[in-house]
Amino acid sequence: MYFYLIIIILSFIIIKLTYLRYNDYYEDDNDNYIPDNATIYFEEKFVSFKDAYDKSKDFLKQNLNGILINTEKVQLSKKPKISVVIPCYNCRRKILRAIRSVQNQDFQNFEIIIVNDASNDNSSLYLDELKKEESRLRIINNEKNMGTLYTRSIGSLSAKGKYIFPMDGDDMFLDRDVFTTIIKIAEKGNFDITIFNSVYTTLKPNVDTTKIHHTFYEACHKPNLVLFQPDLAFYQISAKDNLEKIYINEVLLHAKCIKTKIYKKALNKLGKERYSRHMLHGEDDLANTIIIFHTAKSAKYVPKYGYLYINNNSNSFKNRNDYIKYTEQLLYIFDAFIDFSLDLPRNKKVLVNFMIYLFNNEFLQETLNSTEYNNKLFNSCLDRIFKCKYISDEHKNEIRKRGKNLGFIKYKF
Repeated sequence: MYFYLIIIILSFIIIKLTYLRYNDYYEDDNDNYIPDNATIYFEEKFVSFKDAYDKSKDFLKQNLNGILINTEKVQLSKKPKISVVIPCYNCRRKILRAIRSVQNQDFQNFEIIIVNDASNDNSSLYLDELKKEESRLRIINNEKNMGTLYTRSIGSLSAKGKYIFPMDGDDMFLDRDVFTTIIKIAEKGNFDITIFNSVYTTLKPNVDTTKIHHTFYEACHKPNLVLFQPDLAFYQISAKDNLEKIYINEVLLHAKCIKTKIYKKALNKLGKERYSRHMLHGEDDLANTIIIFHTAKSAKYVPKYGYLYINNNSNSFKNRNDYIKYTEQLLYIFDAFIDFSLDLPRNKKVLVNFMIYLFNNEFLQETLNSTEYNNKLFNSCLDRIFKCKYISDEHKNEIRKRGKNLGFIKYKF
């Protein structure tokens, strides 16, 4: 009897040690890795993209025309459930539709935080007028133009709601039941992030319905997979029973419901020096995929179409300086990604690939030469990469070789 008891105890210890060793080291080729405590959930069926859009047409037109459906006055709660955070730069002619799509939700316990990033189109005066009709509207004014990352960050840090819905100033929520549906699921599962579907369109002066198509998760009736850190970003997760793969690497901040405490924790870890950097490109990558997804412990995908992303056909890249600025902001993203990822073995391939991607950028030399700060930051990134215990010597040698071959990098390889 004692013999069998000893065998059972030893077997348990071996299994436990194997499990711990597996979780301490991630094999590069293991694409079927799934977190031990992940669970497959089958929620109620949501309507298809076509049905969702057909259902929302009247709602969208009313918001586009600035019509307030919910005319009953609602005072700001001391504890709003939802904070909708909207950065605003020269969006005076567009922001009303965004605000109306929030006001016209069935769920009314919210606040709207608009951060005016030193607009020069009289947005400030217009927002002050809107505030007279909507007590749940809070306005923050930047003294100077700070860029989207800072603007959205300070709005989120001031949020009083339990959940944050990030929004752009020229977009809309797709239907009036978005908050009701998403909050119900977020509360039910106590999820840090609840992700839903968006549709994408280019709008002309009138609604151009022929251009609308969905871009988020194309197969909206797939079984849902609950994901746990560190598998919330960059890597595909395969479900059991040969279910199709679901990708949780969408970098856009819209169409997400995020616990406010998670968002604030991520920003505090990022630090004011970082989120104060002027960023217009890649802000979603940094704020969402890196800092929020690497701070959250759980995320839930919900196949509901709830957000209309409007592309205004504005090309931000007009000259060589724009591409240099973009490369600089890639460097900012990489700097933050290293600090949020160094203790996560599964991200080691991303760190190596990002480093090589920067080496291959044709504007890297001009970017590093543009300011001494950029050069020091790049060298700091290299230092931390070489100290990362999860990156193999082979990969580190590859980075050294590529760096030396470039010639212009001021680093002692």
